[in-house]
Amino acid sequence: AFRYTFTKPLKFGDKGGDVTALQHALRLDGEFPVDQPLTINFGPITKKAVIDFQEKYASEILIPIGLIHGTGFVGARTLQKLNQLYAGQ
Repeated sequence: AFRYTFTKPLKFGDKGGDVTALQHALRLDGEFPVDQPLTINFGPITKKAVIDFQEKYASEILIPIGLIHGTGFVGARTLQKLNQLYAGQ
């Protein structure tokens, strides 16, 4: 099973292994398209997947901070939800 602990905020334009892990997690959760390759680049497809993830879990990620729509920025609450789902425990 996929296990990964996300430790830092991620945003559009970022590059690296954390982004690939993010894409993998979002694919497992159903937001990142299966026909798209996993990459190290946080581009438009990743941003849309993050927004969909945030809106899917809006009651935990968005509503507590007064938002209705996802931002595409992987901040504290999004990291917390990702780790709840995928961190190795």
